[in-house]
Amino acid sequence: MTDINEAAAGGTRKQRPAVGISLFARDGQAIWENGIHQNIAFLAMMLKRSDRVGPVYFLNGGDANALPAGLELDGLDIPLVKPADVTHELDVVIEMGAQLPVEWLRHMKALGKKIAAFFCGHVYAGLCETPMFGKPSGHVFNGAPFDEVWLLPQYDKTAAPMLQTILRAPVHLMPHIWSPYFLERRVAVIAGEGATFGYQPGARPWRLAMLEPNISVAKSCHYPMLACDAFYRARPDAVQHMFVVNAMHMKEHPTFVHFANSLDLVRQHKATFEPRLDLPGFMARHADAVVSHHWENGQNYLYYDVLYGGYPLIHNSTLIGDAGYYYPDFDSAAGGRALLEAWLHHDERLDDYRAKAGRLLQSVSIDNPANLDAFVSRLVA
Repeated sequence: MTDINEAAAGGTRKQRPAVGISLFARDGQAIWENGIHQNIAFLAMMLKRSDRVGPVYFLNGGDANALPAGLELDGLDIPLVKPADVTHELDVVIEMGAQLPVEWLRHMKALGKKIAAFFCGHVYAGLCETPMFGKPSGHVFNGAPFDEVWLLPQYDKTAAPMLQTILRAPVHLMPHIWSPYFLERRVAVIAGEGATFGYQPGARPWRLAMLEPNISVAKSCHYPMLACDAFYRARPDAVQHMFVVNAMHMKEHPTFVHFANSLDLVRQHKATFEPRLDLPGFMARHADAVVSHHWENGQNYLYYDVLYGGYPLIHNSTLIGDAGYYYPDFDSAAGGRALLEAWLHHDERLDDYRAKAGRLLQSVSIDNPANLDAFVSRLVA
């Protein structure tokens, strides 16, 4: 049986534990290129603010000698250190953004330190797709001696039993946490460039955006494109343009070309395929609504950032409550209807929409005491 959300059996470890969180630091990184960077930052920020946690360190598993400027972590006052340099300072090691040397982890285990593996990505997709399609390896199961495994709720079904079997350690579901910290920094920059982030009522017709990473079937543009086309067929006057972001590597592939050319939006030259772009900058300049789709991957910073801006979010996630405009599963026709509902009523319901979004964002906030409690209970267990 998978040990999930088992209550901590009291504070058996040192109170105010010193915590190290692994980070793969390499030159040229950007905070917007991968959600794991933000997840690491938000966890570190939350723990550092708490008087229930001791010092927090970033454990460098990469080859950069300092925090890359593009990660925007310099303002957090959390040092980047080599793991071996803080062996005796740490009480808990969280392997999260980089795999750490196995021999060092075994040494930490022998010293009585707690070692947790925190998986924030789609473990099952990564395990299967990297060898099948010749992609670079992600996580490698290398025999590291973990005391327990942490997992986001979105991966409960696909990864919890698998990880408990492979790693022979109990699995605990941990909250997905978020902060507008990086978003607000970027919004301030684009405001200085004359662009405004945030939904602007009255726009007609709409510019539609697909912002999926398109590196796995777990989050791709295909169903959002179908939903947009269903909407366009019902209301051709309602769509100005469809932007498919993160799609440059697919746009020449025959399978994708034939798929795209089956859509009215493409045939009528109302669609373009774009490179990777930062969300706030793109939304401020080019889009009015976002259409999204996931497969067992229903907690995303994309959702939170779009909702924070008040933009219509058309999605199929059952994990974000009543926020956004929901359609079920792989039902592209229902996605088109959800987009139509948003187009017809978003402006008049904007206050209610923002209130629902606000409740979701508060639930995932690093300032929510329940989220801190969940992590501290595991640190001291």
